Amino acid sequence: GMLSAPALAVIGMSAFGTAVIGGPLAMTFLALEVTGEFPIAVLVLAAAMTSSLVVRQSFGYSFSTWRFHLRGETIRSAHDVGWIRNLTVGRLMRRDLRCAPASMTPAEFRAAFPLGSTQRVIVTDENGGYAALIHVPEIHADANAAQPKAQLADFFCQQSDILLPGMNARQAASLFESSRSEALAVVSDRIERRVLGMLTEAHTLRRYSEELDKQRRDIIGATE
Repeated sequence: GMLSAPALAVIGMSAFGTAVIGGPLAMTFLALEVTGEFPIAVLVLAAAMTSSLVVRQSFGYSFSTWRFHLRGETIRSAHDVGWIRNLTVGRLMRRDLRCAPASMTPAEFRAAFPLGSTQRVIVTDENGGYAALIHVPEIHADANAAQPKAQLADFFCQQSDILLPGMNARQAASLFESSRSEALAVVSDRIERRVLGMLTEAHTLRRYSEELDKQRRDIIGATE
């Protein structure tokens, strides 16, 4: 006969739960524990397995696995996502830099970097090492102030927040969060601080998504 509404609800929730957290067998046993009916448990198993296969083919892993992945945890599913630890800052950083010496005056800086030319400029010291970041819109906005700042150093930010090329994406994301910055400079080491590139949080997420899609395509291609 027709299944009752509660039975259909259990089957639907089990399929949805499998898509979110995985574990079709766990969902089946849970449904059996709740209903105590083997026929419904069999239908739940079929629905959960179907849900698991659809999610695996279309997305690669369950929602909970993805959330753990964003936190940098190395866990394995149908699609191994532990490769995030090998996604280093050196691979992700951008090398098309805009740099300025710390000896510049604010007026010289504005002339060299007009509003709209770039968002951020890396400032280097007399030895060519990293000194700070300057936000271009901020220094241009100050030109219209009643008392404009006279020193370029007044606009310095992220002086101590730097990335190293050997850091992985998890460490970079943690530093972005702790520094509350959308971009950080990548330097050779903490002593010489020779500028190698720049990495933005948005670029990190974009490159990460590209690598994720590539890994998923490779897995799907290998199983076909």
